[in-house]
Amino acid sequence: MRRVACLLLALACLCPPAISRAEGLPALKFPPLKFNIPKPARVELKNGMVLYLLEDHEIPLVEVTGLVRIGSAYAPREKAGLAELTGHLWRSGGTKGTSPDELDQKLEYMGASVETSIGMDSGTVGMKVMSRDLDEGFRLFGDVITNPAFDEGRFTVLKQQMIEGIRRELDDPDSLVDREFHKLLFKGHPFGVFPTVGTVEGVSPQDCREFFYRHVGPESFIIGVAGDFDPADVKRRFETLFAGFPRAGEKFGAIPPVEDKETRGVYLVDKKLSQTAIRFGHVGVSRRDPDYYDVRVMNYVLGGGGFSSRLMKEVRSVRGLAYSVWSYFTGGDATKGAFMVGGETKSATTGEFIETSRDIMREMVQKGGSAEEVDFAKEAIINSFIFGFDKNMDVLGRYLWVEYYGMQKNYLEAFRDHIQAVTTKTAREAAERRLHPDSLLVVAVGDKSVIGPALEKLGSVNLVEPEK
Repeated sequence: MRRVACLLLALACLCPPAISRAEGLPALKFPPLKFNIPKPARVELKNGMVLYLLEDHEIPLVEVTGLVRIGSAYAPREKAGLAELTGHLWRSGGTKGTSPDELDQKLEYMGASVETSIGMDSGTVGMKVMSRDLDEGFRLFGDVITNPAFDEGRFTVLKQQMIEGIRRELDDPDSLVDREFHKLLFKGHPFGVFPTVGTVEGVSPQDCREFFYRHVGPESFIIGVAGDFDPADVKRRFETLFAGFPRAGEKFGAIPPVEDKETRGVYLVDKKLSQTAIRFGHVGVSRRDPDYYDVRVMNYVLGGGGFSSRLMKEVRSVRGLAYSVWSYFTGGDATKGAFMVGGETKSATTGEFIETSRDIMREMVQKGGSAEEVDFAKEAIINSFIFGFDKNMDVLGRYLWVEYYGMQKNYLEAFRDHIQAVTTKTAREAAERRLHPDSLLVVAVGDKSVIGPALEKLGSVNLVEPEK
């Protein structure tokens, strides 16, 4: 310790005294950060499939990602879970010429992967393969895309896993409150439909085959390829791989618009718990709404900015009501999404948690964020956006998303300018239009005997029995 102290003292004596700004040291100036978004080449094949190609020879690897025009929003309500099962079985069920086990072994031998899934309003496909194995990798990828077998043995396993997943979700307060909130908020809309044990049990392998083959064709895909390849060669490969892929017999229509209607009410799932899982909010915005960028900045100040947000500072740091509290506007891609405030708190502080959060929302509506808060939010959002392009697959994913959802072609290039244009005035006006603290859908999972009186102060409490 003495030797370290002597060394530090010697260094201090050798260093010249600091020169303050008052003594004439000029302020350091840096040029503004210039960031140009990488632009992949866009190619449309004869069969209608769209490719985005981003060549990069730094490592001998080729990665593929794609969006598919399909989704659970298009599945029959009585067979909720069909899309998700189809998405997993699409890859894991093998192909008409390659059994599931054989496909697994071939990919494992190359150190490659092929993945598929189907979400709410889109499906995804992906592949990773070393460039030396491109022939076999693309052959298997094309086979999985065009000739899935939907093996019945794998289907049985996946179906049971999904049923167990639903049962676990019903036992997890955080997952359960999310599920019930969205079911109530989007009641009557496909976004409000969730699989149950009963609907999943009603799905068959033939349902998966029909759902896929009836609705999926080459024109359903927007695919991005990044890595160590020649663009002209990949274009030729895809033309050949998918030359015999027939177009979809029935094309899916547009997702129905979410109505901007009032959904206020208080709902409780009664469970004997020591704390309460809470979600409250209302219909949110679409990314196409003119004030989307103002809403994005405003919500960062409110509860989307982590520890810098007002909700986190007051609810967690000052009052100690929750470990975490947050808010978000989902910014729907196909139509309007949700606005939601959420967190978990002790049963005894459920009422205080909700009222404190609503007071913060009211203050945001009445006064908006400060100039300092708004500037900090803008800088954080812009920085986060820029760092979202540090990987080739991130770049491709954003371009695929823009085309899939029909966003403005310059959406990515203009995003930073739109955020930068937000002011304290426009953010406050967006709060006035888009935040409704006195017209909320409130959903709680907790002990009725403890939290019931606090919820009743918000309105008549409706008991919810989750569908199993």
